[in-house]
Amino acid sequence: MTRLFYLPLCGLLLLQGCTTQPAAPESATPAPVQTEAAEAPPPAYDSNTLADLLVAEVAAQRQAYGVTLGYYTEAAKTTGDTRVLSQASQLAHYLEDHHQALLLSQQWLEQDSENEEALQLAILSEIRLGNTEAATRYLDTLLGAHGEQALGRLVAQARGLDAEGNLQLVQALAQLTDQYPEQAPLWYARALWQEREGNLQAALEADEQALKRMPRHEDALLLKAQLLFKLGEHKQALRHLKKLVRKYPDSRRARITYVRMLLASGEVKQAEKQLRIMAERNPDDLDLKFSLALLALEAGATNTAREQLQELLSLNYRPDDVHLYLAQGEEQQNQLEAAIDHYLKVRGPQAIRARVQAARLMVRQGQSEQAHALLSGLRQQHPEMATSLTLSEAEMYHSNGDSEAALTLLNEALESSPDNTELRYSRAMMAEKNGDLAQLEADLKHILSINPDDASALNALGYTLANRTPRLDEAHDYVSRALALSPDDPAILDSMGWVLYRQGKLKEARNYLRRAYEKFPDPEVAAHYGEVLWVLGAQNQAREIWRDTLNSNPDAPHVRETMERLGARL
Repeated sequence: MTRLFYLPLCGLLLLQGCTTQPAAPESATPAPVQTEAAEAPPPAYDSNTLADLLVAEVAAQRQAYGVTLGYYTEAAKTTGDTRVLSQASQLAHYLEDHHQALLLSQQWLEQDSENEEALQLAILSEIRLGNTEAATRYLDTLLGAHGEQALGRLVAQARGLDAEGNLQLVQALAQLTDQYPEQAPLWYARALWQEREGNLQAALEADEQALKRMPRHEDALLLKAQLLFKLGEHKQALRHLKKLVRKYPDSRRARITYVRMLLASGEVKQAEKQLRIMAERNPDDLDLKFSLALLALEAGATNTAREQLQELLSLNYRPDDVHLYLAQGEEQQNQLEAAIDHYLKVRGPQAIRARVQAARLMVRQGQSEQAHALLSGLRQQHPEMATSLTLSEAEMYHSNGDSEAALTLLNEALESSPDNTELRYSRAMMAEKNGDLAQLEADLKHILSINPDDASALNALGYTLANRTPRLDEAHDYVSRALALSPDDPAILDSMGWVLYRQGKLKEARNYLRRAYEKFPDPEVAAHYGEVLWVLGAQNQAREIWRDTLNSNPDAPHVRETMERLGARL
């Protein structure tokens, strides 16, 4: 989508003089001689047009852009003013009203036949309307009036390849290389399109054609490296980028692309060297230094990241963000005490998140009392977050193997808030893991006494009864109620499939489990679906389901336990 320089038009024109001003009284002294070209006189609109423009502006302020476009279009037709035509045609393009955008840009070109933006809009509109041949006529005018650079600016709008319009633009421009074989931007567009279609070798060949005609085309130079890398020519891609950064040492995009590719290739030391060079060449650009530090941190170049972040901290640059990322870097290096120290120094909006993470690391360090004191303080300071903080703390203890501490915390919290359904549900799930089905059932039934339509509680109770007890009719009733409330929830579909399987209704079970797997192919659903298929005799299909799951989740305990129990082998 073309850029939209959208401003409330009438407000802009009012500043310039939206109506004809009364003549100033004649002066006895002559006016000074104008040494520069005088500005164009402000437009003079009749009262109807002025009213339309005022309505358009009010509609725009309320984001009723369709109304704005209607009034702009009418004003454009009656005045022929290029400023109104510019706003109206850009807005039509923004709203993807391509027919109207074309009509307006054509009217604009009648007033200013070589206006670059009007030509761009006409080209884009014709392409979106499927009129590639008509677009070439405007393309000829664009090239004749503004040269190859203008075409390059048009192609540059196709970088956002997720947008349908930009894909259409790339495709249409890619098809024009036969008509305009000497235009490098069109070869570049062809390379982008071939890449999008997955034809990497053809994309590289088109990109080489662009570079043959415009050797310093930065986008094409960077695309060449990316294509080489995707084709598996990693060394060649890196050599190409190395030459680029030597030839154009001030090109940030080239060096950042080089750094990313070095990191992707595991050449961390070389990437760190390039990061230092970039920082040294831009010593006063603290935003760049921060971005480079985060790039290094993300790629595991922790020492370089730490060095640059410490330097930023010494300059008091975004101290809260820097402490947060320094903490993450220290955590990556398993320097937990240093990480905790940085997390505790974070202030501002991220302070709570940082302190929760500090508490998590304290629990890992065996400092549960300190963690509890820290989180208790947070609960007092932020009572609205007390429940979520309690749940986080319980999860920390449970993950660290201290289920007793987790249950104690939840029990204490429920003494003061017995009807807190989030705390009840968390304790129920913990009880299930500990095999305490009586506690699970009591907590889930308490939740249902408060809210009989709690689908999560109904599902959890039904599934557990089906999985752990012979109470299959009760289980079916609970899961049926949950399914009626959330008919497309894959977890509930999985539960229903499992209840039916336990009841011996294999074909019905298969249907529910297939739907659950298609919506959410997690290991537990895959284990259930595969088991039903295996029992039904579709053992090759079951193996395929399990194989796919283990390829993406090699541990997948649910799948491995199921296969072992059934004596299945891949």
